Amino acid sequence: MHGEDWDDVRLVLAVAETGTLSGAARELNVTHATVLRRIQSFEERHGGPIFERTAQGYRLLPERLRVIEAAREAARAMTAVDRLMRGGTG
Repeated sequence: MHGEDWDDVRLVLAVAETGTLSGAARELNVTHATVLRRIQSFEERHGGPIFERTAQGYRLLPERLRVIEAAREAARAMTAVDRLMRGGTG
């Protein structure tokens, strides 16, 4: 996975957890426009939408739940890598 791919996965996960682009942007300290652009790019690269856009925000498409579960696993693994590199225990 390239660094940009991981950043996109982090953004997708943040949108899934917050339900909004602005919430994800605040959480990751990026702009709303960055989140929108990267979500669109992720969806284009991976063959389709991951979210339903509603008046209330972004809702994960039910058939994409496993994508978010995999993203959470990846996030846990990346956290463990960081902790281990800093001398912690896995």
